[in-house]
Amino acid sequence: MATFVLVHGSWLGGWAWKRVAPRLRASGHTVLCPSLAPAGPGVGLSTHIAEIVALIDRHDLIDVVLVGHSYGGMVVAGAGYERPQRIRRLVHLDAYFPSPGQSAFDLQPVLRDACDAAAALRPEREAWLIPPFGFGAMGLSGADLEWVTSLARPMNRATHEEPLPGPASGPPHPPATYIRFGGSPFFADAAETALRRGARLLTVQDAGHMAPITDHERLCAVLGRTS
Repeated sequence: MATFVLVHGSWLGGWAWKRVAPRLRASGHTVLCPSLAPAGPGVGLSTHIAEIVALIDRHDLIDVVLVGHSYGGMVVAGAGYERPQRIRRLVHLDAYFPSPGQSAFDLQPVLRDACDAAAALRPEREAWLIPPFGFGAMGLSGADLEWVTSLARPMNRATHEEPLPGPASGPPHPPATYIRFGGSPFFADAAETALRRGARLLTVQDAGHMAPITDHERLCAVLGRTS
């Protein structure tokens, strides 16, 4: 059995795994679902990486399967460089697959453009925030859309502007698995990059970007193959 640490995507919290975590635990796995620090002074990508590293150290975790969804891919990549000896495998779920020195905005300039457009409509004092948006386009509807929208919170722009820290060269470590959601157009390039860099590639066919919420049963079946 594995120890899973599940890292959520932009604007979400540990609550986003409420359908995934019980199913993994029922299969005998240990599962932790931390919530990354919300918007506030000085909160950036390095803050979130440090939080995951601290959680691993605090619980003295070893042989961890560290899973990142969407923006969480940036976070788990950074934690992998910090604690490679404690992590069995990194798992990127329809997520960023960065190299050191790359930011989320570098990898998805269209997201930077969307955030710039949104910032232009807000007071200058709020320009450093990225408000939640686009959950409908990510595949949520009905009660799921209402639930996520009610709990989602803004993020610091620095989370997406700050480049990934880490060594300038060398192979990724620990080993990585990339799980592509076949119905999502957002990270097709990242999946190709992961495969090119030697990651194992798995696919949840026809799943949308918010599969941890909308397609949790099939996602858990694939996650079980990464442990």
